[in-house]
Amino acid sequence: MNLLDDAVDAARAGGAKLLEGLQRPKDVIQKSDRANIVTWADEASQAAIVELLLARHPGHAVMGEEGSAGDPQGPYTWIVDPLDGTSNYARGLSPWGVSIAVRETNGPLLAGVIFDPLRNELLTVERGAGTTMSTSDTSAVSRAMVATGLQNDDPEIIHEYGRRIEQLHRHCRTTRSIGCPSFAMAYVAMGKIDAFVEMASTYAWDIAAATLMIEEAGGIVTDFDGGPPNVGAGISNVVASNRAIHADLLDVVNFRRA
Repeated sequence: MNLLDDAVDAARAGGAKLLEGLQRPKDVIQKSDRANIVTWADEASQAAIVELLLARHPGHAVMGEEGSAGDPQGPYTWIVDPLDGTSNYARGLSPWGVSIAVRETNGPLLAGVIFDPLRNELLTVERGAGTTMSTSDTSAVSRAMVATGLQNDDPEIIHEYGRRIEQLHRHCRTTRSIGCPSFAMAYVAMGKIDAFVEMASTYAWDIAAATLMIEEAGGIVTDFDGGPPNVGAGISNVVASNRAIHADLLDVVNFRRA
């Protein structure tokens, strides 16, 4: 059983639906809040991914952004974002793509894939297998380029986000909004940017594959308290960076620096 190969095949199956969706009306549907949307492509991609994964592993579970499937008590859980960056996708912006990770149910992440079908760019990772990716060598938070973003319509959370943007600009070199957490975190693993910070916006399917990529590339991913990020059910705050700046970055995002 090669879980990474299955993840790759599933990502490509989902990616094919995303490319097909580019030729269709976007049919953007608002979900539970104004900041959260879904398109035909999200659902078609997830259906293709789930069909392939459960055909090969009928006893596994799938936890996806567009719903869950399979056996929740199975030995492995697939964590699927069939279209990360939906708002980018719907407006003809980049990046967007498929993110898939697999873990032992209630255990560690084992493998992950992030796939950009528009560029046919495939990033893969397996726990303990190493990677050609490497986080940046930036050694001071004052020189860090930090990606951040928010997908939330709660006024208090929006206010807090504004304060944190100001804090990042006071203590870091610059910030960027990528609009796609999995790719933003992959850029941390690749050393293209130094860090990623996001509050009250990320779920397991946004971050699972990229978390393993960053860890294998020598970086670190935590919540705002410095503990492990939530790659199970529910929402998570995320700080991802190279190891040299992580402690200082936590001080910045938690307003421990004036």
